[in-house]
This record gives sequence, structure tokens and C-alpha cells, in this order.
Amino acid sequence: MPVRYTKPLDGGWGWAVVLAVFMIGACTLGVIRSFGVFFEEFTAQFNQSATATSWVISVCLGFTFGGTLLGVMLSAMFTFRPVAMVGGVLAAAGCIATSFATSITPLYFTVGVLVGLGSSLAMFPSLSLVGKYFDKRRAIANGIAFSGVGVGNVVFPLLFTYLIEEYGWRGSFLIAAGVMLNITAFAALLRPIQLATPPKSEPLPPQEAKAEATETQAYSNEAFSLDPSDPHQDQPVDIINRKKNDQEENVKDLPLPDETLGGPCSSCGTRLTVFKTLLTNPSLVCFIIAQMCFLGFGLFIPIVHIAPRASHHGIDQYEAAFLVSMISIGDLIGRLLSGFLPTNRRFRHLHWYILLVLATGISSLLSPLAKTYPALAVYCSAVGFLVGAGFTTSMTLLADLVGPTRLSDGMGLMTLLMSITIIGAPPIAGKLFDVTKNYTLSFIVAGCGPVLGGLIAAILLCIGNEKSVRRSSGEESSPPYPVNEANEMSYL
Repeated sequence: MPVRYTKPLDGGWGWAVVLAVFMIGACTLGVIRSFGVFFEEFTAQFNQSATATSWVISVCLGFTFGGTLLGVMLSAMFTFRPVAMVGGVLAAAGCIATSFATSITPLYFTVGVLVGLGSSLAMFPSLSLVGKYFDKRRAIANGIAFSGVGVGNVVFPLLFTYLIEEYGWRGSFLIAAGVMLNITAFAALLRPIQLATPPKSEPLPPQEAKAEATETQAYSNEAFSLDPSDPHQDQPVDIINRKKNDQEENVKDLPLPDETLGGPCSSCGTRLTVFKTLLTNPSLVCFIIAQMCFLGFGLFIPIVHIAPRASHHGIDQYEAAFLVSMISIGDLIGRLLSGFLPTNRRFRHLHWYILLVLATGISSLLSPLAKTYPALAVYCSAVGFLVGAGFTTSMTLLADLVGPTRLSDGMGLMTLLMSITIIGAPPIAGKLFDVTKNYTLSFIVAGCGPVLGGLIAAILLCIGNEKSVRRSSGEESSPPYPVNEANEMSYL
């Protein structure tokens, strides 16, 4: 049973949850984004082309990101803890089965489906639990929890390279299964929490009460659509007489319990309805397409192919694996420093996002000139930094597009659609290598994607102001940070 509190703890057991999410992130995405070091092992062992081998990692990444919606729905039915535990068991089973594979075909299921889907079930639903335990310290808690992925990206490429030399790739996957099983232990720390509704007492000022009543009516008409047979349908929602206090401010943007929405089936239907509403917003669709080009091509082609590219140039296996770690180190630094990007009335977050995405593309377009290890190290560090800063900035833009109360739905929709290019981009790069016998065209494609994404994002500069964008997605809530109303633009 969930533990009930009147407001987020901002500490206490919340730090155990932060530790759990940190370690789950390291053991899931941290491991998966390190699978590039197995690329040559699979190619040599099964005598396969780069295209066929790329599909193994791409399917895994696709299920990791595409399974987000399933994980969120299952968590609504069974809470985060059992879903994350099952995810850890699935991922471990996939790694164990992979170690016994005699051809590359089973890997599409064992690595692609089992490891990918298991990681998705464990990772993404647990991220939202941190926000329920923290309010004032939420930014710090999220920063620590999310950094687990980056730490895993730095550590595991080097660890797997060592394990391959010592135990071979089959033994390495057995050890990876042990790493994945740790997810079940840390998932046990994901104690469910439920925030109690504050008591009703003081009436709100008339203007505020009217605004809230209008918003509530819009929500019920648009998303929750009560069944005509519901005996409570005609009862008014009492939001006028209630206590206006800190506890209520802490919980007003949190998702309602399933029983309030009519159970898990109603929750799933509501989410699909919200997704359909979000897809009617042309600005959001434009932004998601830009993200698909940016991350699918700009990040995951280098992540999958930089190690085999370095080996193709005669670089030592350890040094090649460290290039993957350098992308992750740059990514961590970019995420940290992105919060200090200066903005003003004329140059806002959208402008930074466009510049960072274009710079990512230009870096990869120039990368064929890098043929030595120092040059490749500079390229990997630059791409990691630009992607990290660009992704963090994109989360700010997404919050502006959909509003804070629909941010989780917006992220779920974006992640689901991004899985299309995440699945497709690395095999395209692998096919180009098979045809040309070098990685020049592969990394040119890795650059063309972000350049196209940056140009698509630039279209947003020409699309209505932020309020009109909110209105098209059915929400009028304010941004999650102060905005100068006189100079409000499309996206800060």
C-alpha cells in the first residue's frame, strides 16, 4: 500500500529513491549505450555485415525508448516497484540468453526485445517517482538521479572492453546479467507514495476561483469524459471552498490516483486522448520531428559506430571504447552547463536549441577529417557536450509547449516517436559502411540529421506566441518559471 503524506518529504526516504533511480539508470541506459563495444565481436563471431549487427543495438534502443508508454501504464496499475523489478528480471534474462546465441538472429529478441523492454520498464516510470518525493529540492534530486545514466555510460564501455578480453563476449553478457539483476534490488527501494488532498476551508478570491473553475471544466470535458451512467457525474466539483496552502501547491500538478480517474483502463484511455490532443498542436509536432532528427542521427549513430570506426583506423580496442565514454563525459558536462546559458529578450532558449542542434550536425559533417585518436577524441567530446546541452534545453522548450501539468505526457509522446529514428539511424549508417567500406558517408548522415532538425526547429520562430501554442493543446497554464508577459515569445 502507498504511504500517504500531505506534502512531498523533500528528504528522508526520498534520498533512497534517488539512489535507486541513479543505480537503475546506470544499469539500464548506462549498459545499453555501451553495447557499441560488442559491435565488432558480433560481426566477427557471426560473420555478419555492419547493417545486420547495427539492427541488434537499434532494436534494443527502440524498445528502450518506445516501451515508455507501456511502462507508464503498467505503473499506473501495479505501482513503480513491481514493474521495475519485472523489468530488471527481463533484462537479465535477455543477457543470459544472449550468451548462448549461436547466430545473430536470436539477438534481435534477446538483446533487442528482452533487454530493451526490460530496461524501459525499469527506467522511465521510476523517474517520475522522484518528483513525488521532492518539491523544494526537486531540481537537486532530479540532477543526482538522472546523472546515473551518464556515470554508467562512462564506466561500462571500459568495463566491458576489459571483460571481453578476459572472458570473451559471452562471459561479458553473463556478468552484464548480474548487473541487470541489481535493478530488482534497487527497485525494492521505490516505495509508493500518495499525497493526501488537503482539507477544504478558506474560500479563494473570486477571480482566482473563477479561473480555476474554468480550467477544471475544460479538463473534465476534454480528458476525463465521465460515463453517463456514473451516479457522481452531476455532482459539482467543489474547488471554491478549500484551503490555499503550501501542501496544495505541492500536489496540484501531480497525477491523480487511478481510482479518481476510474481505474487503469480509464487512465490509459485518458492518456491516449491527451496524446491525440497534443498531436493536433503543429508546433509540438514540428518540435518532436526536430528532436527525432537531432537525437536519432546526431547521438545514436556516433554511440553505436564510433568504436568500430576507431578500430577501422587501427586504434587500440581500449582507446576505441574510451571514445564512447568521452561522448558520455561531454554529455554530462553539457547537461550541467546548459543551465547557465545566458538568455535575454532577443536571444532565448529556442535560439540556443537551434544553435546547439546545428552545431552537433556540423561537428559530424566535419568528422570524416578526424583520422587520428586525438582528433576523434575532440569530436566525441564536442558531440557529447552539444547533445547534452541541446537535450536539456529541449526539455525547457517542451515544458513551454505543453505546460507543466502535461509535461509527462509530452515526454512520453516525444520518446515514443523518437524511437522511430533511434531504431532506423544506426542500421542506415551500417549499410553505408557495408557499401563503401568506410565510415565517411555514415557520419555525414549523422551530421545531416541534426542540421535538418535545426532547420525544422527554426520554423518554430515563425509560429504564434506561447499562449496560442498552449491553447492549441488545450492548456493555459503558466510556464514552470517566471516570464515577462510584455515580451513573451513562442518558447523561452
